[in-house]
Amino acid sequence: MIPEIDFLRKIYIFQDLVDQELEFIAQIMTPREFPSGELVIEEGKQGDSMYVIAEGEVQVFKSLTMKFGEDDFRETEKTLITLRAEDHVVIGEMSLITEAERSATVTAQIDSTLYEITREHFLNLAWAKPELGLKVTLRLAELVSQRLKKSGEDVIRLTTALSIALSQ
Repeated sequence: MIPEIDFLRKIYIFQDLVDQELEFIAQIMTPREFPSGELVIEEGKQGDSMYVIAEGEVQVFKSLTMKFGEDDFRETEKTLITLRAEDHVVIGEMSLITEAERSATVTAQIDSTLYEITREHFLNLAWAKPELGLKVTLRLAELVSQRLKKSGEDVIRLTTALSIALSQ
């Protein structure tokens, strides 16, 4: 099952690509089936691939460690977002750029099909087709920059709210 060009055209990081380039992308994508509740990405594990949600829904979680006393630490998870196929998003995209640890956990909420692109396949394609590689990499950089900016804004809001709460 190879993704259709019209489907790929809706994915942000592929929006600058022409049809022939989208066909090259489609050729390096592997469909992966994830039953409801199955782990897609595990926080803290090294990543080597990115996913595009073709069908279904996934939930993104972040592990939180909370201190309740001198030696009482408890771990919990915070749901960050639920993503659906119709959102046309990618997850784990940082793995195309770096082999860093995953920053969150992702699980399938319902039976889902995701297209996987491995770092190795992407880099091979980018070296073979430098213009395509540059277009996707620039879009990845834009996406990461947008997410970083939003994270910074969230931190400012949270620290401001905490400061106000503590001063009362």
